[in-house]
Amino acid sequence: MTSKKLESALTDAEDAFLRKPENPEVGLEHVSDPAILQLRKACRLLDAAEFLLDRNGHYTVIIETSFVAIERSIQFYVEEKGYDVAGQRHTEVYDLGVRAGLFSRDIADRLEELWIENRSESYYRTGVAGEYRARTVRRLAAQLHDEIVGSTRTRDCLCE
Repeated sequence: MTSKKLESALTDAEDAFLRKPENPEVGLEHVSDPAILQLRKACRLLDAAEFLLDRNGHYTVIIETSFVAIERSIQFYVEEKGYDVAGQRHTEVYDLGVRAGLFSRDIADRLEELWIENRSESYYRTGVAGEYRARTVRRLAAQLHDEIVGSTRTRDCLCE
C-alpha cells in the first residue's frame, strides 16, 4: 500500500495530531486530573454504546465499548484512592479494584473471566456478538459506573 491517496491521508492524520484541536470534545477539553479523565472517558463510552444500541446494530462495538467503559470506571475509582494504574494490562485493573476495596475477589474474577471469554471472543470474531449480549454488557458497565459515581460522590461525571 503505497498509493498517493494513502500517503496523503497518512500525512493529514499525522498533521492533525500535531495541531491544537479545533472544536474539542466538550467535557474532555480541559481535564488535567487523570482520574477524572478516566471517569469522563467512561461516560462517553457508555453514551456511545447507548447511541449504537438505539441504532439497532454494531453489537461488537457496543460490547467492546462497554468493556472499556468498565475499565475506565474502575481506573477512575482506584486513581481516586491513590493507586497508580499506569501501564496496566486490561485485566489487571480488576485486581486494582480489589486492592482499592471496590469489589470482592470473586467479583474481580468474574469480571476478568467475562472479559477474557467474551470480550476477546467478540472482538476477534471467534464468537458472534448479538443484541442481548450487547445490551447486558452495556447495562453491567452502566451499573458499575453508576455505583462508582455514587460511592465516590464525584460531581465530575458527564452522564445524564
